Amino acid sequence: MGKMTPGENRARRGANVLLKSFVLAVFLTAVIAGTRSFSGETAGSPYQGSEKCAPCHQIQYKGWVKTFHSTVVQDARKNPSAIMADMNAPDLPFKKEDIDLTIGGHWDQRYLTRIGDDYYILPRLWSVQSGKWRPYSTYGWQKRPYSKYCVGCHSVGFDPKTRRFKEHSVGCESCHGPGAEHVANPARENIVNPKRLPEDRSEDICASCHVRGKDISGEYFFPIGWKPGNDLAKFLVPIEKDEGESDHNAIHRLWDKWRADREAQARSRCEVCGIHQNVKPQGQQISVDAICMSCHEYGEKMSSHTHHKADTKIGCVDCHRQKNPESNENKENNVHSYGYFLIHPQGCWDKEIYKQCGSCHSGKTGQWAYDIFKSWEKTVIVDH
Repeated sequence: MGKMTPGENRARRGANVLLKSFVLAVFLTAVIAGTRSFSGETAGSPYQGSEKCAPCHQIQYKGWVKTFHSTVVQDARKNPSAIMADMNAPDLPFKKEDIDLTIGGHWDQRYLTRIGDDYYILPRLWSVQSGKWRPYSTYGWQKRPYSKYCVGCHSVGFDPKTRRFKEHSVGCESCHGPGAEHVANPARENIVNPKRLPEDRSEDICASCHVRGKDISGEYFFPIGWKPGNDLAKFLVPIEKDEGESDHNAIHRLWDKWRADREAQARSRCEVCGIHQNVKPQGQQISVDAICMSCHEYGEKMSSHTHHKADTKIGCVDCHRQKNPESNENKENNVHSYGYFLIHPQGCWDKEIYKQCGSCHSGKTGQWAYDIFKSWEKTVIVDH
């Protein structure tokens, strides 16, 4: 190719400038579109956001903010400490700088990166329980946009037409339904209370996100248009169905399985202590102990656990008092607190247990009880 003339050089430089301008314009359009898609709510939305609930429901709100539901999605750009994983692990196919959002932080944590006007979950997840990386959608992750696969269960008031939402978390209205009318005129009739729903409709609230399925159109992997109190089977088709099984029966079978699996891992059950379903153990002390021992089988080690002689008539609730969400001492920890109904083995050590010693040892001081209690710390957990 021959040497270009000055005029041809100017033409090429002009063409390059136009090309760069075009690429920049496309990039900015994608960024702006993405910002519009995920940064605000649709005008006139019936959803208000959890903060609007706080002034009237302070106890419930303070309990909710301690849950994993409230922090299910976090902005890693604004809060880099939200990333729990070891980012120095070898052969990791992405960098910390690639992470825009985090999802989860209880069992597993996944990481989202922005591509164009959507987010995508990166092809590794961090197992919080084991402290290890695991593969996740290794070959198909770029074909799973957040707006189609995930956001409906990780936000409040998602609108598929605008791809906007009110709140990027599992908030109050995720379980109680849109609250605009209730905020304007608080009344029992204009808000959903899961406790007042039929049992299957109450379970639908949890199943709407914890049972895998697709919406009626088959386009989204969450129930478009469903609200708490509705029949979930009219909005969600479960992916796993037995032959001849109805959507309703499949949803509730899968929900029961999901709950049983989690309760088994947690070594406790939602209802066993009467916390989530408001069913308290009845009968004599021994019946309460029997409920505890269905998970905590101390047997001959009971004296070692209690640090009291075997013939001492002491039961589980003498030391481990059931929390009462209505009591003044527990106003910030009610049923909306995650730790209230899912206690893990590594969290079983009760740091406040010494406060119960005075009910029997009335002549002893609180400091005495604390010192005795601390001396047991390494030996009291005998079954974990």
